Amino acid sequence: MSTTIKWGAVMLVVAACVGYLIYSASGGSSEYYLTVSELNAHPVHDQDVRVAGVVQADVTYGARGTVTFTEKDSTASIPVIYSGPLPDIFKPGITVVAEGRLGADGNFHARNILAKCPSRFSTTPYTQ
Repeated sequence: MSTTIKWGAVMLVVAACVGYLIYSASGGSSEYYLTVSELNAHPVHDQDVRVAGVVQADVTYGARGTVTFTEKDSTASIPVIYSGPLPDIFKPGITVVAEGRLGADGNFHARNILAKCPSRFSTTPYTQ
């Protein structure tokens, strides 16, 4: 076997391994990203989704770190229930992305809350 063929085979194996690693790392972490309006129009009860919207002024803090609030975009809103640590900048008027599932009760049960940092280039929150 010539040296060129040996190096070609080694490079092919390395490329295949890198491709497999990229594929396996990204496959399990893909989630749908929806607006509140899209989630209300096409409810998804059987899978985890991400929902973006603006926190409304009805934030209530309950027992054991449970937080309930309404997430709203330009035309629709949805109640969110979350237990866990909140981002430091969490407050009414801030844009958040809630990761979780839509419950049969109509509430979005979040397992994680991500806050969008306010942009220094924009004074209006994300409402799409």
